[in-house]
Amino acid sequence: MAAAKKKSRKELLKEPDAVLTWSSRLLGLAARYKDAVFYGVIGLLLVAALFSGYRFYASREEAQAAMLLEESLAKYERLKKDQPQAKAVQEVAEDFRRIFTSYANRSNGNIARLAYANICYEVGDFTQAAEHYKATLSHFDELPMIRFQILKSLGYASEGLKDYAGAARYFEAALTAGDKRLLDDVLFELGDIYTKLGEKEKSAEAFKRILSDHKDSVYLQLARERVSG
Repeated sequence: MAAAKKKSRKELLKEPDAVLTWSSRLLGLAARYKDAVFYGVIGLLLVAALFSGYRFYASREEAQAAMLLEESLAKYERLKKDQPQAKAVQEVAEDFRRIFTSYANRSNGNIARLAYANICYEVGDFTQAAEHYKATLSHFDELPMIRFQILKSLGYASEGLKDYAGAARYFEAALTAGDKRLLDDVLFELGDIYTKLGEKEKSAEAFKRILSDHKDSVYLQLARERVSG
C-alpha cells in the first residue's frame, strides 16, 4: 500500500476554511428555507454542521448528500408557492427518500430524513413524521441537542395521532435528555397531556415545575392558570 501523502503546512492551514465554507452553506440554507422546516430543524442542521467538522466535509458522500438535500429543499419551497403544501410534499417525497436511503450511513443522509419528518409534520402527516423521527433517533446519540429535539418532535407527532400515552413517554424522555433551561415547553405539553390522560397529580406537578424552575417562561401565566383552575 502506498504511503499517504503528507500535507504541507499551507494545506493544513487551509482546512478550517473548508469547515467555514460548509457551515456558511448551511447557514444560508437555513435562512432561505426556514419555512420548510419545523421544531428547530434549522438549529439541528447548524449543530450538525458544527459537530461534523472537516471529516464530514471532506467526504464526497457527505458533500453529495448535502447538495441533494439543498436541491430537495429548494424544490419543495418552489412547489409550495404554486400548489397545496400537501401536494408539494408528495412531489418531493421520492427525492428525500433517495437521499436518506442512499446515504443512510452518512450524517447528511440522516439530516435529510429528519428534515423530511419535519415537512411531513407540517402538513399533518403525523404517521410518516413519527416513523422518520424514530428512524433518526439512534443516529444522533452523540449529539444531545439534536436527540432532545427529536424526542420533542416525537412527542408532538404522537399527540397529533392522539396517542397521548406515547406522547407522555417521549416528552418525559425529552425532560431527561435536554438542558434544564430549555424544558418549559416540554413541561407545559406534559401538563396538558396528563390532563387528557386523567392523571391530575402529574399534570399539576408539570405546571408547578414551570412556576418554580422557569420564572421567565412564556408559559408562566398559562401554567399559573392551569394550577389555580
